[in-house]
Amino acid sequence: MIDGAWDWRDDDAAVDLRRAESVVLAQEFLRCNPVYASSRQQLMRALSPAGASREAELAGFAWPWGLSFPVRSRP
Repeated sequence: MIDGAWDWRDDDAAVDLRRAESVVLAQEFLRCNPVYASSRQQLMRALSPAGASREAELAGFAWPWGLSFPVRSRP
């Protein structure tokens, strides 16, 4: 994540941006996106505690954003 006051128009920041991995840029985009943040908050409030329903809810949330959540093995 890009910390602090970051201005992409700054020459030094542009160098950092060119070096950044796509995952870092994607995380920063989502972190700053108000639609994603609101949707994520709604999901967290309504998310089922466990099981297939929870996995389906996470998959449904992830799909439009191009995300995937790792499936955890069960004991």
